[in-house]
Amino acid sequence: MQVNNQVTFKSWIAEFKGVDLPIGDYANDIARDKNFPDTEDLQKILDYLTFHNADIEMFEAIWDFYQRTK
Repeated sequence: MQVNNQVTFKSWIAEFKGVDLPIGDYANDIARDKNFPDTEDLQKILDYLTFHNADIEMFEAIWDFYQRTK
């Protein structure tokens, strides 16, 4: 059995659900979206968000924060 200890962006941002800040809003949206990519592939996430007309500028700020906390 292989154990994956890698924290994906989707699992990381889930910790911010319910936070009364833009990151919390993003976390709530992602939690409700069962099709949001559970990957570390930034391009796949960006493609998905672009297709769904998400706030890319906000995502990029959150992604930068995520990268700094890994």
